[in-house]
Amino acid sequence: MNRRTRFWISLAALAAMLLLSVGVGRYALGPGELLGILAGNPPSAIARDLFFQIRLPRVLAVALSGGLLALSGLVFQTIFANPLVSPDVLGATNGCAVGAVWAMLFLPAVPLLYQGCAFVCGVATAAAALWLARRVGRNPMLGLILSGMVVGSLASALLMILKYCADPTHQLPAIEYWLMGGFQNAMWPHVWSVALCGLPAGAALYLLRFRLKVLSLGDDRAAGLGLSPGVVRRWAVVLATLPVAGVISIAGMVSWVALIVPHLVRVWGERDVTRCMGTVFCCGGALLLASDLLARTLTAAEIPVSIFTSLFGAGALAALLLRGALDRGEAGL
Repeated sequence: MNRRTRFWISLAALAAMLLLSVGVGRYALGPGELLGILAGNPPSAIARDLFFQIRLPRVLAVALSGGLLALSGLVFQTIFANPLVSPDVLGATNGCAVGAVWAMLFLPAVPLLYQGCAFVCGVATAAAALWLARRVGRNPMLGLILSGMVVGSLASALLMILKYCADPTHQLPAIEYWLMGGFQNAMWPHVWSVALCGLPAGAALYLLRFRLKVLSLGDDRAAGLGLSPGVVRRWAVVLATLPVAGVISIAGMVSWVALIVPHLVRVWGERDVTRCMGTVFCCGGALLLASDLLARTLTAAEIPVSIFTSLFGAGALAALLLRGALDRGEAGL
């Protein structure tokens, strides 16, 4: 299967999940009703408002968020040449959450600052992990993982301090539920927010894709080819953190998507970062749409979406590890 075929299959999966998500819910919209709404002849005002004011903005926000998170994870794994790296591992996700929760507590009247605070804290934590990794021993990969654990733990501690300072009656329950991730409040302003944070950054990362590929060869070889590894890595970290900040600011912590989707695309046969960005984006959007659909339809009360992404991500990673052990004959069976 060639690259274009894989991309079109992933795009078809994303389109199918989009159509399924806008039609399925407490108030189902059949194919005929959807066609009527799109043609300007809705079956009722309720169906029209449900589609345009509730279902469509939520579905677009979820699809954009999933695609941008997966793309961010691909970039992190590429520039550090480490398949275990993601915004979660480097602490950027926890950092974004710290910034957003701080804004929720101390600047509740200015929701637009949530994204800015999340972005600043997310970049700061990723930069701190990178700085610390350069000073840990001679094993850069192990140093990166350990540095991410340290910085992520520090961000988690700051997050707990902020929760301790929150009003336990009103603010704390809202923060706890928000941190579990969910798109139940997604409206058109949230779609524009994620799009403005993530799409320009995604386009810039696409333009940098060849430099990212060179950077994955190692700093010495990249420098020998005339590339400045430090500059490219810093810009890539900033650009890959911006979509994460946008998603966290509207949906809370959405786990595993950034880590597992690039792995699934690689298993599918696409390993070249210069060619798989579109496929990764579509697969991330489709995965998060499927998780969100389960979150809002399985029970009467909406389930946090990170429960489903975590279950799928952990199961997929376990299958990948087992497959690798079986390929090497180390499964012990």
